[in-house]
Order: sequence, then C-alpha cells, then structure tokens
Amino acid sequence: MIKTPYHFEADLSDQDFQKIGQFACRWAHIEHTIAHCLRVMLGMEMEPATVMIFPLNLETRMTRISKLAGQRFLTGYQLALLAELRPLIKAMQYLRSTVLHGVVMSFEDDPDKTHFNLRSKDRNLNLRELFACEDLINYAAHVTQAFRLSLGDKSYGDHKGHTYVLPHRPHIPQFLTEHCKLPKDDTALLREGK
Repeated sequence: MIKTPYHFEADLSDQDFQKIGQFACRWAHIEHTIAHCLRVMLGMEMEPATVMIFPLNLETRMTRISKLAGQRFLTGYQLALLAELRPLIKAMQYLRSTVLHGVVMSFEDDPDKTHFNLRSKDRNLNLRELFACEDLINYAAHVTQAFRLSLGDKSYGDHKGHTYVLPHRPHIPQFLTEHCKLPKDDTALLREGK
C-alpha cells in the first residue's frame, strides 16, 4: 500500500474518522430524503426525478420545496415540519461543507488545535465542536424523515402520508446559533404529529 503524504491523519483517531464517516453518511441521507420530498410534492415518478430532481443541489431543492409549499395546500403539521426543517438544513450545510470541503489543519500536539478549515468561507470547526453536534444532526434526520413521511407517496400506495413523533429539540451549540434559528417551538404540533 502506498503511504499517504498527509501528516494530519495521525492527529485523528480511528474513532474520529469513524464518527466523521457516520456524519457524512447521515448528511447524504438527509439530502437524499429532501430530494424525495421534492419529488413527491411534484407528483413525479422515480425515473424522471432521477434526471430532474436528484442532480439539484440541496439549496435548490429546499428553495423549490418552499415555493411549492406556498402554492399547494399543506397541512399545519407539514408547514410546521418545513419551518423546523429550513434552519436545520442551513446548519447541516454549514457543518457538512466545513468538514467535507475543508482541510484538516493541526498545529502542535494539542488536539483542540486540530480543526477543519474551509478557506472559501473563512471558517474553522474543531473536532469538539463537530462532535457536539451529533444530537442536532440526528434531530435534523428525524425532522427530514417526518416531513417526507407526512407527504405520503402515490408511487408506493401511501398517498395520504402519516405523522411521526419527533424527539425533543437538542441543544444548539453556540457557534451554530446564527445558522440555525428554529421557529418558536410548537411542541404539541411537532411532537404529537397533529
């Protein structure tokens, strides 16, 4: 096996790499599920959606979902889920882009100084900050799933859709508060799926 020329890898443990890989897979599933939400809202079958929807980036998908929500009748439950989802997606984009498009920088022997640097956005994210977001990442996945299931899908005979009981909102780390401004918590609507 050819050895890597990059020295930063020694600063990340196997567990760090595993957790980053898990987050990457979760972010990919969130994006995939958002594409399905847009597909269902448009009443599109899988084959044309593969050409027309799945190549779109996440921001475009969310913009189109929001525009469609304004044109089509969505239940109060679906609108509440979408309102909850929008800021979560912004936070996921912040984390995902910083980690997957940034480079690992490490200085000295201090693990707190090992961080992801996304030069194009002039931002840094250290491992402690990233790992503190696990509950938020998982919550975003739950809200995404809830919105998708609420829409139903005539392709699978589940045209009406159904509700999904969400876990309680997690703590939002301080560095993410400007990117993740959740709406006023409507606990009864979101947690009971009414």
